[in-house]
Amino acid sequence: MNTPATGPQPIGRRGAIKALAGALSTGMLAACNGMGRPLSDAEKLSLNQSVEGKVYWLGDEAYEVARGSTCYRANKPKRYPQVIVQPLSDKDVVAAVKFAKAHGLKVTTRSGGHSWSASHIRDHCVLIDMARMQEISIDPATQTLWVNPGMIGSVINRHLEPHGLVVPTAHHPSPGIGGFCLNGGFGWNSRLWGNGARHVLAVDVVNADGELIRADATQNSDFWWAARGGGAGFFGVIVRMHLQARPRPKYWKATVYSFDNAAAVFDDVMTWACNIVPHVPPYLELVMSTTANKRETGEPCPARISIAALAITDDEAQADAALALLDSVPHREKANFKVEKVPTTLEERYQSGFKADPAGMRFAADNMYTDAPTEVLVPRLRKVFLELPTPHTHTFWFAWGPCKPFPKDMALSMQGPIFLGTYTLWEDEAQDTMMAAWPPMQMKALSDLSLGGQLNDENMLHHPQRYYTDEAWAKYEALRQKHDPQGRFEGFLGKPMPL
Repeated sequence: MNTPATGPQPIGRRGAIKALAGALSTGMLAACNGMGRPLSDAEKLSLNQSVEGKVYWLGDEAYEVARGSTCYRANKPKRYPQVIVQPLSDKDVVAAVKFAKAHGLKVTTRSGGHSWSASHIRDHCVLIDMARMQEISIDPATQTLWVNPGMIGSVINRHLEPHGLVVPTAHHPSPGIGGFCLNGGFGWNSRLWGNGARHVLAVDVVNADGELIRADATQNSDFWWAARGGGAGFFGVIVRMHLQARPRPKYWKATVYSFDNAAAVFDDVMTWACNIVPHVPPYLELVMSTTANKRETGEPCPARISIAALAITDDEAQADAALALLDSVPHREKANFKVEKVPTTLEERYQSGFKADPAGMRFAADNMYTDAPTEVLVPRLRKVFLELPTPHTHTFWFAWGPCKPFPKDMALSMQGPIFLGTYTLWEDEAQDTMMAAWPPMQMKALSDLSLGGQLNDENMLHHPQRYYTDEAWAKYEALRQKHDPQGRFEGFLGKPMPL
């Protein structure tokens, strides 16, 4: 099987020139320090000479290509860092943070660039793009690995496959492992294994003073706690992660039912799904989604709905028994497309994720967890599932429950039995404002049913909601003040807790 390019796609020359012209028109091309004083050529040269990797200053010819390549979505945010540093080593990261400290600049970090909000792209900051650091070291005996945060999750699992190992990664093939785990890590088999954040054993971090430290359960544990679900508010730059791998399950088997007329079956199918959540075994992923394009041609059509289940286990009989849960799906005999208990692979699942969210599209997203009663929830979901604004827009329902309490040794703390996410995809730049507003508008309309949101698909800039428990958030705020009192690191783009 040929694997498509899954990393962030650089913008073309025409797009770069257009964006650079926009920056010129807003007077943003003079690189300044944190007090607004333009940086001298000598000051900029000092950073260039202290970094082995690439450095792109605002106004450089290649700057816009470098900026655009840090963002997976085609609708790049109109925010412009002062400088983009692409380090090749820990030493480069230390130099970049120390430069920022010396000149009063804030710092952001990009690992894989798949963040829908692109919170790493901020005005007037030092953006540290970790994409060029791509080292991985695997210890099959302990089933652990050290990896740079910019390495793509699907690539890591290809390295692990010969050792019979796997790590939880995003369902899409392109997110970097750093951002995935830092934002909690909602991915493959997470209901059984736990989120990606739980697999972080240690991190090497450059702190606000430009010092390289190791953080784990026994040393610098504040950083370790925050690295496990702290999201964009993390008060450091992670340069390396120590991860716990898992034995690769022998059986990946799937059942899918798809109905071309979603409106006709929606109430019955969604009611069935919500009621069955307490009975879904932990090694079964049960999802429903709607989209509005024909499966064969991609042409627009009325919303169609798919119910899919993936069993991931070492026991084939156990997988088949779990998938038998779908024998009770209403109207399944009327499905326009169906496969039942078919073997599949992790690589095939990655390709399915890529097909749903392909590179080169314009994106926006938002999400929520809910525990609303079925009879209340189902009627309220009709609009967000059935009235999709573009052919490739899709809304996603996931059975996360029954929920197990998160351990207290990580920042990740928000969850609920049902996860809802909606994702607009479009191609026309003229639709940007309308399409970007659609996901948060839908989630806000359901806010009275929401427990809070999940950081991997956050849109807190346009939809502030709860992303942490009160206890976890109070601890996080205290740690940020303790370890980054000057606010060297930008933090969240939006509000991770309601006012």
